[in-house]
Amino acid sequence: MAMSTEEHKTSEPGQDEQEPQPAPAPATAGDSSRPKRHFKLALLALIALLLFGALMLAGVLPRLARQKKVTAATQAVRDSIPNVSVVQTQEAPASSDLQLPGDVEAIQVATISAQTTGYLRRFHADIGDRVSAGQLLAEIDTPEVDQQLQQARANVAQAVASLGQAEANLNQAVTNMEYARVTYERNQYLAQQHVVAEQTRDQMKAAYDVAKANVDAMRANINAAKATITSNEANVRSLKALQGFQKVFSPFTGVITARNIEVGSLISPGNTSSVSTTTGTTAASATLPGGTTPKGTNAPATGGGLFEIARIDTLRIFISVPQTFASTIKSGQIANISVRELPQKTFTGRVVRTTSALDPGSRTLLTEVQTPNSDYQLLPGMYATVNFGVQSPDPPVRIPATALIIHADGPQVAVVSSDQKVHYQKVVIGRDYGNQLDIISGLEPGATIVVNVADGLQEGAQVHTQAAPSGVQTNTPANSQPPQQAKTLTGS
Repeated sequence: MAMSTEEHKTSEPGQDEQEPQPAPAPATAGDSSRPKRHFKLALLALIALLLFGALMLAGVLPRLARQKKVTAATQAVRDSIPNVSVVQTQEAPASSDLQLPGDVEAIQVATISAQTTGYLRRFHADIGDRVSAGQLLAEIDTPEVDQQLQQARANVAQAVASLGQAEANLNQAVTNMEYARVTYERNQYLAQQHVVAEQTRDQMKAAYDVAKANVDAMRANINAAKATITSNEANVRSLKALQGFQKVFSPFTGVITARNIEVGSLISPGNTSSVSTTTGTTAASATLPGGTTPKGTNAPATGGGLFEIARIDTLRIFISVPQTFASTIKSGQIANISVRELPQKTFTGRVVRTTSALDPGSRTLLTEVQTPNSDYQLLPGMYATVNFGVQSPDPPVRIPATALIIHADGPQVAVVSSDQKVHYQKVVIGRDYGNQLDIISGLEPGATIVVNVADGLQEGAQVHTQAAPSGVQTNTPANSQPPQQAKTLTGS
């Protein structure tokens, strides 16, 4: 094509000169701005495309990187074998101390109430006083009882006089009856001799019968008078007894723990005035299994009385023994008693009785321990700790509290088998020491168990074991929710 052009140019050398091309028309403003506009649009499209690509790369690439890391981490977790801290279970000692709380109570408590009506003249003992048996505590004026006693004595005298009168009437009636009898017998003889009329004899017979009836009536009156005398004498004795209650005495040796009366207070049997002066603590009451009645048989009456007295030379403590140890508590067993107020002092007591039945609500055995208190160091109402020495024929297994897993199906532990695999085992808890537990069933001594079980530890998982650090028992308890697989496999 180029050769053709050259040939054409060669053959017609003067064509350009002979036929000059017309001059191009001058460019307008519209024709010059159209290419520029196209160039700007293309440039903007390119910039938008670049920005979109950059945004896509900024969003997708980090996401892909994160997904890759998560996948790698997941695969690493699946491929890795976890490390767990383990301990060896041990058999608990055959003998141990069982410490239980209890309230100290007086061995005998009584509420002294008035048995007569009157006004308090004076009292001879106050709160905190130690009194002996038979000691005078208070005196009561009883003007109403005194008047009633005088009237009763007058009634007795009147009844005695009535008896005398009845006896005189009886004598008279007997005399009249004898006269009527003699008269009747005489007239009966005369009637037989036809000296007197039979009518006269019959009249005498009737008079004799009337006289006999009068004698019987007089004898009945005498019996009634004697009964009246007996009744009035009994009334006199009763009023004398009430008058004897003007003086109030202590029933036994003890300490006055409450005084509920003042001089001049109106007193009636079973009630006292509203004035109350106490030590601030009355005899302790406790709850029997299944009820709220006082523990002791000598608990004070609810009425208050004149005084409350407690015998404290011997004290007793009521303890609720858990069912686990109920069989180890026997009558005569020695117990050590301590109180916080006397940290250097230990008191010796003895089990005197138990209820021989468990409280169905708390599953505990109510036990009474008595201890001598001749020096009065212990006081009723104190909070005491009773320590029993318990011998166990079948010692339990002791584990750290951090190894326990609380589950809806019951408590469990994670046991590591000889092939280094984890198995969840149900256990029965005996005694809880806080940082340690006694397991009475489900676990053998010498077993390897995991402490501080992680949530992701599955049933049958392969693990690497390492000895737990010292003091592991004081760590926080193990997780309260085991893995779902463990719950499925161990649930029953």
